Amino acid sequence: MRKIGAFISSLRKEKGMTQAEFAERLGISHQAVSKWERGESLPDIGMLPAISRLLETSIDELLAGESRIVLAQETASAQAAAGEELRSIEKTQEIEGSDEEVEDSEPAEAQDEEQDEEQEYGSDASDDDDDGSHPSLHAILQLAPFLGSDTIDEMLRYVEEGRLSADAIQGLAPFISKGSLARLVDKAIVGTFDMRQLVGLAPFLDTEQIDRLVRQAEEGTVDWDIVQALAPFISRDTLDRLVDRIADGGIDAGRIVGLAPFLSKGSMEKLLLHVESGFLGADILSAIAPFIHKDALERLVRGMLEKTLTRSAE
Repeated sequence: MRKIGAFISSLRKEKGMTQAEFAERLGISHQAVSKWERGESLPDIGMLPAISRLLETSIDELLAGESRIVLAQETASAQAAAGEELRSIEKTQEIEGSDEEVEDSEPAEAQDEEQDEEQEYGSDASDDDDDGSHPSLHAILQLAPFLGSDTIDEMLRYVEEGRLSADAIQGLAPFISKGSLARLVDKAIVGTFDMRQLVGLAPFLDTEQIDRLVRQAEEGTVDWDIVQALAPFISRDTLDRLVDRIADGGIDAGRIVGLAPFLSKGSMEKLLLHVESGFLGADILSAIAPFIHKDALERLVRGMLEKTLTRSAE
């Protein structure tokens, strides 16, 4: 799952799409895409044709988690099958769409009941409900797409002050201004904002802000676990720089293992050279093996085997 997720992340970045943009074009939530790229889940089989078309790759390569050389005849056959499957899915969605219009009436009724409960709750609620746990918060967050940036930022300050539940952050995330996001990064670095909340905002942070967090982790100001959590969003240049720092002792190689699914081919080759030279041990090789191209891994193993046989003969 991690390998497939890393492959999707790599192709998405090559297309210049953020997680949020990618998710929007697929008609799903950015949280779902984030789980794929972190290796926590796999796309539903019905999503594969749309994903492969958007990323301009084959379903076979998606499931393999790497690019492969496929014969033209096999490619044509796979594309024809994908097209047929996509047409079948679209027909199914058209049928289900008419059913959903009927089913939508039930949630509407349920929502009316919830609103009635909220009104009743509001009349009996004590002042303690000002901490953000009041059920009307959900209704407010539903209006976030229609609010101005000033109102969004004001709600964000309420969260920072503890007057609104921290859960509101996720609901406001797509609408928070870049300036406010930068402010949250500053506060997280100095420890006045929960870094875990910042990870949840990662799909909406600029590459520059994410790279700042990585540099703080290198300096020891930010816990390295945060870097691991931000891995799908870290720029390729920053990841390459982290690998380069292994050679000068600036970064422990063990920390790079968690970033392996998102490293470029060039960085993986550098790690392999470190293994061949003996700078990195076999434990590192075992950890990154699932993300090394098969040909490169076999070439390395043959070289290691040849050295072993030579020493045995001597």
